[in-house]
Amino acid sequence: MSACELRIDADRAKESAPTDVRLEDFRNGAFDPGLINDMFAYGRYLLVASSRPGSMPANLQGIWNESFFPPWDSKYTININAQMNYWPAEVTNLSELHAPLFDLIRRMLPNGREVAARMYGGQGWMAHHNTDVWGDCAPQDNCVSSMVWQMGAAWLSLHLWEHYRFTGDKAFLREAFPIMEGAARFFLNTPTIDGIPRISPSLSPENTYRLPDGETGCLCDDAAMDQQILYELIRAITDAGAILGRDTSEYSALAEGLKPVVIGEDGRIREWLDPKKQEMEPGHRHISHLFALFPGTQITEADPDAMAAARRTLEARLSHGGGHTGWSRAWIIHHWARLLDGKRAGQNVNALLAQSTYDNLLDKHPPFQIDGNFGFTSGIAEMLLQSHEGFIRLLPALPPDWRSGTVKGLRARGGYTVDMRWTDGRLVSARIRADRDGTLKLWDGRRFEHREGETICLADESTGAASTVCCESPSWEKP
Repeated sequence: MSACELRIDADRAKESAPTDVRLEDFRNGAFDPGLINDMFAYGRYLLVASSRPGSMPANLQGIWNESFFPPWDSKYTININAQMNYWPAEVTNLSELHAPLFDLIRRMLPNGREVAARMYGGQGWMAHHNTDVWGDCAPQDNCVSSMVWQMGAAWLSLHLWEHYRFTGDKAFLREAFPIMEGAARFFLNTPTIDGIPRISPSLSPENTYRLPDGETGCLCDDAAMDQQILYELIRAITDAGAILGRDTSEYSALAEGLKPVVIGEDGRIREWLDPKKQEMEPGHRHISHLFALFPGTQITEADPDAMAAARRTLEARLSHGGGHTGWSRAWIIHHWARLLDGKRAGQNVNALLAQSTYDNLLDKHPPFQIDGNFGFTSGIAEMLLQSHEGFIRLLPALPPDWRSGTVKGLRARGGYTVDMRWTDGRLVSARIRADRDGTLKLWDGRRFEHREGETICLADESTGAASTVCCESPSWEKP
């Protein structure tokens, strides 16, 4: 728990009040940054408590299910919810707690190979939208809008790649690569229409579309999320293959035909490639076609048109009531953070606390679903530190009302641990410790060569000063 800590400067008098009172005050408009600090720590605590190495991974209720017949069977819904549980694992310095999810993926492998072969005549392995402690990969339940989605294994495999990106563990990557490759191999024989691979049957979880003649449906072969996940996986395989010396050319050829981000005439990213399909629920809790923004890495500041389209897409969802479940609101926090909009990210942090948090700080689905807690913690981390673009951004989406504070122990891809202090909304100092030899790249173009164990210290951003001599220790480490 002490490896990572957030302290937005807060009113200490409020911190002595009971949590239910503080939440009620928050709902009535009284800003309490100390409650954000507590909620950030609480998400890390819940993962520590429900995902130890050698245990089962955290499910829809973590380990806090109270019923023999729990909502959604207290399983692992892998069209976002189980993945969200593990979004804070790497970035908030709990990397070892990722292990139970990796164990589940290994249990899924033989079942996923059988499903790929028997249901689809395919190679590799795959999984649908739901799995359980036995690693079932066949369609579960009888919900047409979710059960035949084919991308579960592909998305889970990206967690293996992320673990490597944070840790640099090549032994782990050598073990993980066949799993990642197998998930992509399933799609090698995917048919194409007009040169675009079409994954069929599929759907955009868990939404429904309407056609111009009034007909409605879920099943499709053109969901944007499918294209985005597959593109992200192939890019990960290509990068991993370069590190391990593996030939990945057949996957690169598949990626060339994908259309992961298509902008419609209304300036939004299409949820389905076919422009005739319009969402039945414009405020739907899933925002699947923004996978490319988060947790994907395809929409970045390097593509202003895609960033603008993502913003319009998000604004449209919210204007129709989106974010009405806790986990959906948590995902929206990440989206605003990736759009580098601290004000809107902060507003959605406040909305999650005010609208989707019980008095014991557990997340409302409703009834109760723990992914919103984990997503809240991960979203805060994404607002303070980003590293998905090949460089590190410090305080990329700091809300205006988080005027001063400190954070220690955040983790960045490339093997860095980051401590920061800010005052009046401005970075005052940062210490970035390197796990291994390399080159630290910052968002402003600065680069610093370093050796394993060295610390790069950044002073006030207005001076641009930096050295490998450790700067003043943050206040929480002073005697």
